[in-house]
Amino acid sequence: MPQCKFFRECRSNAVIQIPHTKMALCKDHFLRYIENRVKKNIEDNHLIDFQNPKEKVLVAISGGKDSQTLLTILHKALQGRVALEALYIEVGITPRNYSYDSAIIARSLCEKLGVPFHILNVKEHLGFTIDDIHQLGTYIKKGKRNRKRNNYRGECSYCGLLKRYYINYFAVKHNFTKVATGHNLTDEASQLLSNFFSIDIELMSRAGPITLRDVEGLIPRIKPLYYIYETELIMYAYFAKVEHLPTECEYATDSPVISVKKSLEKIESFRRGSMMNMVRDFQKNLKPILAETITEDHQIVKKCSQCGMTTYLDMCSFCTTTNRLKEQMKQFHILEE
Repeated sequence: MPQCKFFRECRSNAVIQIPHTKMALCKDHFLRYIENRVKKNIEDNHLIDFQNPKEKVLVAISGGKDSQTLLTILHKALQGRVALEALYIEVGITPRNYSYDSAIIARSLCEKLGVPFHILNVKEHLGFTIDDIHQLGTYIKKGKRNRKRNNYRGECSYCGLLKRYYINYFAVKHNFTKVATGHNLTDEASQLLSNFFSIDIELMSRAGPITLRDVEGLIPRIKPLYYIYETELIMYAYFAKVEHLPTECEYATDSPVISVKKSLEKIESFRRGSMMNMVRDFQKNLKPILAETITEDHQIVKKCSQCGMTTYLDMCSFCTTTNRLKEQMKQFHILEE
């Protein structure tokens, strides 16, 4: 490894080369470089309003490297200027003690940083867990019911739906003004490409470092790590000694987004900066055009007829989906009638 780019200042050899620029940096300059890029994203895209005394940021943490690193960097960047708290959603994944271990690690970091920590248990609200959803999927995949008729989307899809709903639910209930998630550049590029394959214009139009919705009941989401590669986060967590759960969820193997991510990483290996350029150019050139195509019926704000949360439908997708899952689970005797 060559000398650090700022060798005259630090007198150190480099420990890493930045993926999209190949700039060589020592440990201290690398950590500072990532933190400065996160701060720049916050400032350039107005993710946090430092002038608002009521600004209150909720960090969604899972115990994984991304959210643990996000909380670490945000805590350092905000320096107490804005109220910062963390929420862990307990979805009930027992293989390899995944949920149990994740919660312990998430709580440990919060205690270390002095950040208030909260847990919301999905089973207490819904009556079932991701383990139950996995069991349902196992029955459907074995052909005990027509898979198409049962419309089973996979554990990752349902887990994401539950987490998005309950994070917003908790944020609304406790008067948070922003929700910060650990989505990184690699995640965003993969999701953007997946949405393109599906020609999902509405989802593509909402992609970005912040979802700006001046709508009661929908808390704006911010992504401070939006322009940071996943490989950079791995190295940051390593050099900064950020405690996190190294194992992956056992149910995540069938996620189609993972396959897209692997393909993009392969492209990145011979076409440096592909993901960064794609995401930046999309934000600058294509997103403004797509936003204008969203029809008025997708902008009318309503209250869900079942749960009362804000939605653009008569019944929100969360209630529609969880109602169907409950009925399916009763058919297979996973849940009692």
